[in-house]
Amino acid sequence: MTYGLVAPEHFTPAHKRFIEEFKQAVCVVSTHTDLIMGAKDVYSRHLISTDAFARIVHLPRGGDVIDRFDRDMPCEGTAQFADCYVEEDRRLLHNSDIDKHVSVLNVHEYADGVKARIFRKHLLKHHASSSILGTIYLGHAIEIANFFNLIPNYIIEFGVGCSLESIEGGLEIDSMQLLTEYEHEVCFLLIMNWNLKQIAGFMNKYRPSPTERSADTISKCGNRIGEKLGIPGTHLRGLREKLIHLGVHRKMPRSFFNRLIGSRPLE
Repeated sequence: MTYGLVAPEHFTPAHKRFIEEFKQAVCVVSTHTDLIMGAKDVYSRHLISTDAFARIVHLPRGGDVIDRFDRDMPCEGTAQFADCYVEEDRRLLHNSDIDKHVSVLNVHEYADGVKARIFRKHLLKHHASSSILGTIYLGHAIEIANFFNLIPNYIIEFGVGCSLESIEGGLEIDSMQLLTEYEHEVCFLLIMNWNLKQIAGFMNKYRPSPTERSADTISKCGNRIGEKLGIPGTHLRGLREKLIHLGVHRKMPRSFFNRLIGSRPLE
């Protein structure tokens, strides 16, 4: 069965009742827990959140987020990455798999300080009408030290603050080009300005193979990636600039992402 996106101005009475019931459920959760969660409509405008989410974006109560976009939040760190959040929502909303979810690592200044938080996003579905009314988000904190330990160069290259989406099984650059999971991992480390020897050592440790990798092995991988993107692989600086232009620095391989979250499951 095909599900369609429904904007708030087209909500039926059944949709409106469903949203009100959802809001009431979130309020109950907010009263009894410190769970960070909420929902947005198909425009990425907040419908409701728990008090715990409201507090980290510098608002007193969950009801205060209603009708705000992330760019409207008093929390400067959240507003700074609002465009990233909208793009993440958009890709989820327009995915053909209604059971699809995305996991995103946000590292920035919240109302309670610089924190690393994982947000898992699902579709807000009204099954009775086969409608998608928006997205649901749930968040939890992780040890920020895990982020600095795994990729300390990220802060050096891009500053304090990021929104990193977890990508599993390779990265689609466009409708014609797909990086394998291994190529995506190499790309991500190239973006961090690691040299070929550093990348080879990292990959030997975290993705061991029967034959130990060398700087030359990584260089050849760079050549293949460059061919896919129309850039001579020997021009690693040009390849790095192209990858940043494509936003690959905001798309983390799932294998790296899992190391950041430590032993805490996302499910």
